[in-house]
Amino acid sequence: MVKNECSVGGSKKTPIGYKVAPRKRTVLRSISDQLRALPDVAACYKNEGVFLDAVYLLENLLPRAGFNLHVLDDDQLKETAGFTIPEAGLIVLRASIYDGLFEDEPFSRYTVVHEFSHIILKHAASLHRGATLGEHSWYEDSEWQANNLAAELMMPVDVIQRLDCKPLLIMGECGVSASATHFRLDNLRKEGLIK
Repeated sequence: MVKNECSVGGSKKTPIGYKVAPRKRTVLRSISDQLRALPDVAACYKNEGVFLDAVYLLENLLPRAGFNLHVLDDDQLKETAGFTIPEAGLIVLRASIYDGLFEDEPFSRYTVVHEFSHIILKHAASLHRGATLGEHSWYEDSEWQANNLAAELMMPVDVIQRLDCKPLLIMGECGVSASATHFRLDNLRKEGLIK
């Protein structure tokens, strides 16, 4: 579930999702690398593997995997940009998010890849009601995991290195926002993967 643009990174103090099987960034990076090597997923990338085409992912790859898209009017889906119910094969997006895909709007693209990440990670439901939120480690958090896998898929380490870690190049070539780019670069620096 992606709540809104200002919550993409989540709170610095408390996880915002529900507890799932633990996965650290290195595991999520490995999952991303394996996915990117699959022919069906590789077909989602343009510009020599730099730009993940979220429209192609949503309208071609996911339906072939048995997922249906349901678009709701913005006034019907106010609290979140979208959510996925993997066990029901359902992705629900706010109309403005869906429309933004066709304008390559970074937040719309990110939302689709984030929801795809919930599917890949087999989270029981990305909209989980009734659970106690925030009482677990970050690497056990459904939203943290989906955010990080989305970052790995949209801004792979090898692509960031090819683009010389330059934020404006990454934003333009990968089709991501300034905040997502800076968050990604900060995390990769902390991991010692870039300077």
